[in-house]
Amino acid sequence: MRSSLSFPFPSLAESVLADVCDGRCVSVYGLSNGGKSTLLRALATPQGEQAYTAATGRTAAFVYVDCNRAVAISAQAFYEVVLRSLLERLGTTLDGQLSETVRQHYQALTSADSSFTASLSFNLALTELCHRLGSDLALLLDEVDEIFGALESRALLNLRALRDLYQHHLVYVTATLRPLPELHGQDVEGEFSEMFDRSTYPMPLLNDQEATHLLDGLGLPRLTPARRRALQRMAGGHPGLLVALAQAVSSLPESVGTESLSRTSLEPQPRAECLKLWSQLTGEERACLMTLTVDAESRLRPQDLRHLEALNILRDGRFFSPTFAEFVAARSKAGASDLQGVHLDPDSGDVWVDGIRIPVLTDLEFRLLKLLHSRRDRLTDKFRIVTEVWGEGYLEEVDDARIEKLVSRLRGKIESDPASPLYLVTQRGRGYKLLSRPRAGTCPTPPPPG
Repeated sequence: MRSSLSFPFPSLAESVLADVCDGRCVSVYGLSNGGKSTLLRALATPQGEQAYTAATGRTAAFVYVDCNRAVAISAQAFYEVVLRSLLERLGTTLDGQLSETVRQHYQALTSADSSFTASLSFNLALTELCHRLGSDLALLLDEVDEIFGALESRALLNLRALRDLYQHHLVYVTATLRPLPELHGQDVEGEFSEMFDRSTYPMPLLNDQEATHLLDGLGLPRLTPARRRALQRMAGGHPGLLVALAQAVSSLPESVGTESLSRTSLEPQPRAECLKLWSQLTGEERACLMTLTVDAESRLRPQDLRHLEALNILRDGRFFSPTFAEFVAARSKAGASDLQGVHLDPDSGDVWVDGIRIPVLTDLEFRLLKLLHSRRDRLTDKFRIVTEVWGEGYLEEVDDARIEKLVSRLRGKIESDPASPLYLVTQRGRGYKLLSRPRAGTCPTPPPPG
């Protein structure tokens, strides 16, 4: 692979491309905001396809699939978002007959009333594409964690069978938070995950040149060379943390010297990024990190050290970032609760979610949250919402759709993933409830900073 290709994370990008060119499936993993989506989107460009042709002499279609766009967590929803992404990417380039055939299979899939019918429609569509597209096909499956973990073995074996049938003409590239075998039961590891055994890569941290390029692209004011160097040291190469710190620093007057920039780690954006990383760690991983905050010379078990370094939380046995190290140290002192949940100050109007202050709410949003907060863990019906948020005079004017729209706006501000809420939950046909603790079976992550 040519080293002149201008991809983000160039070393990893070239390894992924080389594997795909050799007909191997590839798995990339790493914690959130580490650059996985950026990498896959960059590969799914004419440049990626041209590099494939230059290396193999064959053409290929690299199709990016954002699994967050799936309408449900099911095999049918997964098949639907894959075919939808294929049609969006290839629709204008397919000949009329092939396009119509694939669309018919897509319609049959969306209206299927059984998993068998959905699987059959998906197989027929992909078979038509692999036979008649005239190019190899690489499916770049991003944000696949949740839906992959929920897929039954039959669906995974179906994907494996298609891959076995078409070999290098059909390649999967996945991006997940954790390695694939950790996301699903061992019963399918030998059948599906083994396709990625030779080509599984952790996301790397940014080097100085890549960090500089990222900062250049932000176009933020007051990022002097000295501040940039300080930011790169503070972020330790993590893209999301670098962006959060840069946004906080760019709001400071130029008179603030670099020696004072470490205070920005307490700002909402960097703290939200650290909390997001922390929330994705297991209890055992957190315990190891807390041990290091107590004694930096503590010797972790070699397997724990290797594991945390593969996640890029540690580098050479130490925290990858002083900002994150300070966060963990503060977390250790604060205890486990650390303001978990939704907290509202009725006097100031401030709202905090898991210790992060969220953007200012509109008057209606604040009234709704205040009502739900006063009734935490209890159901609030739509009649009560209308009378206490809008007023009794609006009973005939405010319909269900208007209430749902307001709830949706509020979720967008207090939930990290509004499509899968942790705190503001719906009970169909009955009303809404604000939970005092995150919904069972979930792990809190902070809402997006304002």
